[in-house]
Amino acid sequence: MSGLNNHLLNFKGLMIDEVQRVIIRESQEIELTYTEFEILKLLAKHPGIVFSKEQIYDIVWKESYSGDYNIVMSHIRNIREKIEDNPSKPIYIQTVWGVGYRFNKNLIA
Repeated sequence: MSGLNNHLLNFKGLMIDEVQRVIIRESQEIELTYTEFEILKLLAKHPGIVFSKEQIYDIVWKESYSGDYNIVMSHIRNIREKIEDNPSKPIYIQTVWGVGYRFNKNLIA
């Protein structure tokens, strides 16, 4: 079944299996919440593309949000704590100041 690999996103040191909803980092399985997984998957499927907090919320929560987007920042922080060696200097999820977040396109395996 060659189609199975279409659901694998591979990056240097990180593998995301969309079907099994599994994250492997340096041979270790990483536990993410449903929302954390959805945010990571969104960014990883579009490496280099910057998503605003508003766009991330609209896509992941599947609704428009008119309140405080700190919930997105909080989830990004949690993801970084789980997948980054040094969450304060992230290599996977990058902040584009004043715009939003993107997945590092230079890590495509």
